[in-house]
Amino acid sequence: MAKKTRKKSSYKHDHEKFVRQQNEWCFLKDKQKVKYHSFILLELFPLEKISNLIKGLDELYKDVSASQKNRLKYGDVLKDSHSKIFQWNTLNLPYITTTKLKGKVLPNCAFHDLGENIRHLHISIYKILPSYVILQIQVYLDEKISKKINDVIYKYHKEKKIPVKTPKGEYTKIYSPANQKTTEINQIKEDLHKEAIDFLRTYFEGFFFELSEKQIPIVPYIDVLSLDYPESEEDISKWGLDNSNFFQCFNTCIISYECFKYENYLLCIESRRDSFSNYVIYANRKTSENNMYPDIDSAIEEKLNFCCFDILAIDRWLKIQESVVGEINGSISEEITKIEENQIGKALKTRKRILSKIFSFARFKAEFKRYDFIPDKFNFESIKDLRKPERKINLFKGFKEGIEARINDIDSLINNFTRQYETILNLKNIEFSKNMQLKVLILTIIIIVLTLAQITIGIIGLKRPDLIIKILTGG
Repeated sequence: MAKKTRKKSSYKHDHEKFVRQQNEWCFLKDKQKVKYHSFILLELFPLEKISNLIKGLDELYKDVSASQKNRLKYGDVLKDSHSKIFQWNTLNLPYITTTKLKGKVLPNCAFHDLGENIRHLHISIYKILPSYVILQIQVYLDEKISKKINDVIYKYHKEKKIPVKTPKGEYTKIYSPANQKTTEINQIKEDLHKEAIDFLRTYFEGFFFELSEKQIPIVPYIDVLSLDYPESEEDISKWGLDNSNFFQCFNTCIISYECFKYENYLLCIESRRDSFSNYVIYANRKTSENNMYPDIDSAIEEKLNFCCFDILAIDRWLKIQESVVGEINGSISEEITKIEENQIGKALKTRKRILSKIFSFARFKAEFKRYDFIPDKFNFESIKDLRKPERKINLFKGFKEGIEARINDIDSLINNFTRQYETILNLKNIEFSKNMQLKVLILTIIIIVLTLAQITIGIIGLKRPDLIIKILTGG
């Protein structure tokens, strides 16, 4: 009995040691602290929502300082957008700062209550296509958010076991320390994203913000963090591999084709399965130059104001359109059923909805053919693949090529659906025409019979009026 107790105790000790190791696998060397500076949100406005955007910006900047009013030229950029075909424009607006800093910073901004966690907002307007405008909003965070993130990373989490019931029985799901850290960090980030979106939604609501009521990560975002890391790409790859558990806590990994470098920035694509994958930028504090800025943090944060990430918003819009294609297929089936049941009014209503979605995509397809990279884009390229060092992927070029391929795929599907629908509609028209011909024939026969009857009665009436009286009176 004592032997079994010792074995059990030894197993428990070994397991606790393993769980402790799992926690420490997520630590950086010397427990280096990561800084969570800001995040960038992207919002897209189609032509139909531009007036809503202008009204919102008017309200948002109504109390901006007099010295900054000359920067509020969004009316010139946005008004009459439909008549400014293929005219590219960009505009950086004044900062929006939390009222908590009023009197502590220069008054060349608009002050608003931004809550407990947000210091500033910086909004850039990009008119990239004739019918679409993109807002790029950089949200600067309070210092305490970084502490919150580091507390999660360096806290020792116990293994969590949760019983799960299924039709086949019950099993235990184990959440490792890394799983828990990832979940907690995801929740911190999502709460912050929601806080910023809720504030902005008060003033305007574009395509992504409207959908975010159901799912926050549907809004494209880029989290901006900084830490010290090696300079050369070979060393970066090794460093990323050595600290893979740390990066998994942010749903990222430092490997070629998923990590792209430009100067002191690494841009990683999230590998999330529970929602839309977004992006994380890791800035290198070691190589960040502050020649034009008061400090390293400002150099890291504010330099990103000059990089337009519009292609990421376009990519997200198209991904959502892919699901719309499935809805169109369902809508066409629904419309066909209504036509077969002769519910023409309801079928026309469904048809209008389908045409609206198809028109939106067709317009985008036509305009994207003229789309080109915005000149201020950063040249992010994949970090070196040690197996194929000569192979490089340009992030934005890769996105553009992928978008073009998906446009063709979606267009092909829509054309197939439309052709099938038109075939069924033509068959229904033929059926309808045959039914109408039969009805006209029957009606013609009835009219002829009635006419002959009327003529016969008329003739008989002239010759035998007494017979007509008998027939009519039943005598």
